[in-house]
Amino acid sequence: MASPLNHPTLGQIQGNLKDGVVQFLGVKYASIKDRFAPSEVFDSSGPGIIDATKPGPYVISPPAWDMEFGFIQKSLPMPEMTMSELNGLNLNVTVPLVKGGVPTPEQKLPVFMFVHGGGFALGSNAWPQYDQARIVKLSAEMGKPIIGVGINYRVGLPGFLSSEEMRKEGYVANNGLRDQANALRWIKKFIAGFGGDPDSVTFSGESAGSVSGNLLLHSTEPLFKRYMSMSGTSLTMKPLPPPVSEFAYSSVIDMFGLKGLSGSERIKALLELPAEKLLSVPPNIPLIPVIDGDLIRNTLDFAHVSSKEDSSELDMPGRKWCKDLLIGDCQFDGSIGSFMLGPKTVNIGKGFCDSIDKTLAEYPGAAEKVRHAYQITPDLPDEVALKNVLQYSTDIGFYATALALAKGWPGKAHLYHFNEPNPWDGQWKGEAGHVLDIAFLFQNYNEYLAPEQKAVAMKFAEDVIKFVNGACDWKPYGEGEGARTYGPSKDGICGDYVEGVAKPGSGRKNTIFELAGEIGLEHLSAAWRNFMTGN
Repeated sequence: MASPLNHPTLGQIQGNLKDGVVQFLGVKYASIKDRFAPSEVFDSSGPGIIDATKPGPYVISPPAWDMEFGFIQKSLPMPEMTMSELNGLNLNVTVPLVKGGVPTPEQKLPVFMFVHGGGFALGSNAWPQYDQARIVKLSAEMGKPIIGVGINYRVGLPGFLSSEEMRKEGYVANNGLRDQANALRWIKKFIAGFGGDPDSVTFSGESAGSVSGNLLLHSTEPLFKRYMSMSGTSLTMKPLPPPVSEFAYSSVIDMFGLKGLSGSERIKALLELPAEKLLSVPPNIPLIPVIDGDLIRNTLDFAHVSSKEDSSELDMPGRKWCKDLLIGDCQFDGSIGSFMLGPKTVNIGKGFCDSIDKTLAEYPGAAEKVRHAYQITPDLPDEVALKNVLQYSTDIGFYATALALAKGWPGKAHLYHFNEPNPWDGQWKGEAGHVLDIAFLFQNYNEYLAPEQKAVAMKFAEDVIKFVNGACDWKPYGEGEGARTYGPSKDGICGDYVEGVAKPGSGRKNTIFELAGEIGLEHLSAAWRNFMTGN
């Protein structure tokens, strides 16, 4: 059912009334002059009614929703989707009905902005697993109403292609991150008209979306008050040094046969390529955030992040302007590697052993200790070796990084572990794999869950809603070293607090930290990164 809102600045917006909430879909938040141009906050205060009753188009990216459903191992009905080069920078606003009506500007509800993952290569705010209607309705039922916002941002070539040649033509790096910052500025400017508090915004992201929030902490401009990090930090996916981004640019130029052109001619040709051609860039060409000397000025390591002390190497002003952190992981986040590794999954035991032998060659016995700790040998059957290698990925790429950020956060930090097994048929049935937490958090799979699993989903969402409202009801990390645990429900665990790192009930082991005592987390991280990239 259509539901109008008379926004004091934007004018009349037509949204959808949907079971206790009103949703305004596909609202344009930023405009761009061309596919590589910096975005600018869009002020849509012109005449006429804004139609926000249908999902907006997604940015230039593969129509890859089936891929993410494959990670979750359960599909949902998809809305009609269209791709747009210039109009993909839109957001969805979900507001609760409070006392039967849309909240007023005076109510100042806290805002939950969610940024999807997808490796900086794909994704859309219109994918049904990200629909915030149910979590927003739940917040009102709890008496802690929030406003949900889900955004699109540029990915792939338009989002992250960068080079000195492009900069000379006026094209900055990290468009995708700058789009997200502009979405936050749009919220700051317009969310009050939806009943939201522009000074109480939580940035929440999953996987690459969470990495984004971590990188935006490099900004000198305060962008959000709270940060919820789900399975991803800038230690998990480090920004590229400039030489690597130059390599990526050269590879793209070669791929499209533009090597013989001048710099300005190359840029013009890239702008004129059909959008569909941009989707043919292979995944071995890295298109992720880059150290640009502006938005991102350096790369961090475990020592920087796990320290509460400021330093010139850290250079992360957001640790002061962002007050609260909620950070967590999934018990088997490394499951995403079964897709990312591609052909490396064949003879993976030998490939991994050869790779870490090379990376850790300067540290006698280190590679052997890793292999022994994770039971990885060159002759293991691929199925067994893959599971063991991905456990190493889970521990160094997600678990250790989450603890590092929690340990070093100078404000209030809370840690959680998502341990509920996947109930659906597929490769990782019975594992709490990457992205599964999204299925539980947003409540959009509840009808497919057993009652005890649904209870875990409800508890997880309730705790996130409390965080967005400025409160967590378990000890901050630092006052203790514990974490809230969600699942496994078969063991009766539904939001239990476990004190201590890798203690019984946490669903975690101390393996990676025992190795780190001798080898160092940074070297262990480099070993995984080099195996992934083939270096």
